[in-house]
Amino acid sequence: MPEDDVDFLLAPLPSGRHGLTREQVVRSQRARLLRAAVAVAGTEGYAGMTVSAVIAHASVSRKTFYEQFADREDCFLAAYELVMARALSGTRAASALDAPWRDRVRAALAWAIDALARHPYEARVAFAEVLAAGARALERRDQVLREFAQLLAPGVDAAPGEAGLSTAMPTATVGALWELIGGHVRRGHGAELPGLLPDLLYCALAPFLGPVAAAEAAADATPELAAVARGA
Repeated sequence: MPEDDVDFLLAPLPSGRHGLTREQVVRSQRARLLRAAVAVAGTEGYAGMTVSAVIAHASVSRKTFYEQFADREDCFLAAYELVMARALSGTRAASALDAPWRDRVRAALAWAIDALARHPYEARVAFAEVLAAGARALERRDQVLREFAQLLAPGVDAAPGEAGLSTAMPTATVGALWELIGGHVRRGHGAELPGLLPDLLYCALAPFLGPVAAAEAAADATPELAAVARGA
């Protein structure tokens, strides 16, 4: 979706004759429904994300909803995938630095936790409500974890030669970070995440670089890095 289309797509459609193509109308309705799903799930939880609540928030008809989605689970999954696609894109962009691997990890983490702190509905969808949305949602979450693990995969090569790390270490490390971050989100403390950058960075680097190098990197990490990463 082109960025310059976002505001247009999320605005209510004008009444009467508007001159919009059918494709524009459908895209607008879908974007508004997905945004509504995130907002409702982020405040009322997946249990409260009924079709009625979503269409009321999106200002569309029930008929329009069912033209786009099979049911509320289908809508939630599409919203979750959109949130996570944007998260992956932003994290990858933040880490695309001409710098040592540990600095790329620091930039990615700083961007991610700053974004989560600034977008509490999306954070709750990603770390809390996906757990309540059924088996299909958990399968999507597992796929997302595998994709995030790719950002840590270079750590296997960056590790000291004698470390003999398993290739499963990136997945295991992402799982641990996911739980640490998710715990804060589920307790309603998402706004505090930027302050956890040193601890999270240590956890991300220690399995690969060892505790001493990870501690040195964490000592250089401050919450202000999140503001820098925001512009990455």
